[in-house]
Amino acid sequence: MIAAPLLALGLALGGAPHGCALPPLPEGPHPWRTGETLVLDLDLLGVVKAGTVELAVERPMSGGKIVPLRARARTSANVGSLKRLVAVGLSWVDARSLRPERYRDESDEDGLHRMTDTRFPRGPGRIAMTWQTGTRKGERSIEAAVPAEALDAVSALYRLRAARLAPGDRFCFEAIGKGRLWRVEGSVARETEEVETAAGTFETLRLDAVAVRTDRTDVPAMPIHLWLGNDARRILVAAMTELDIGPARAMLSAVRGAAEPR
Repeated sequence: MIAAPLLALGLALGGAPHGCALPPLPEGPHPWRTGETLVLDLDLLGVVKAGTVELAVERPMSGGKIVPLRARARTSANVGSLKRLVAVGLSWVDARSLRPERYRDESDEDGLHRMTDTRFPRGPGRIAMTWQTGTRKGERSIEAAVPAEALDAVSALYRLRAARLAPGDRFCFEAIGKGRLWRVEGSVARETEEVETAAGTFETLRLDAVAVRTDRTDVPAMPIHLWLGNDARRILVAAMTELDIGPARAMLSAVRGAAEPR
């Protein structure tokens, strides 16, 4: 549930199309500070309140070299066929490049405990993951096109927030989400959009993307739409994707630990 509306937040493993990659990071500080927390309300079909997502930048570690990024999702009980879910994703990223070193997600879905713990190589090699579903446990290695450049569902969002983006730009990357590797390709809409939320009204850049499992061709592609504030903070204002039970949307409802919305 965390990964779906936020991936990150794609198509074959044979490498990115020519000229398509992650957009570059500009010089200077990233567009958030330690303690920034974004709260988004989840709804289904644009009507039914389904829960909340909270995104937070935690205190740096290892002398400032590593920044923990946290996403926490909670759904309401018995909303249609949506199960009760409490989930947390934590990504430890390099403070400068925002590349993840480790990603761990843990969830409880109607009493079923799930966990994945992923380690990313800094050079050649495979991504290593341990997993648990209920009482079953295991390990798997994941072969990405460029393992050292792969992201996860949480770091992908912050990497896009920090990137140099302009209308019409394209982007591609691979990311871990739901315990699997996805290929994501997208572009920035050519016109900015005004989005009204409970936290204020924002001028935004809309990012339109599609995510595709790299290991299976029979899994439907997942459409992803993100609206990022078109200012120096690049706050996530809204996100939308398609779940099995219909369209799901996350809308910003509160901003804490950062400059208040203008």
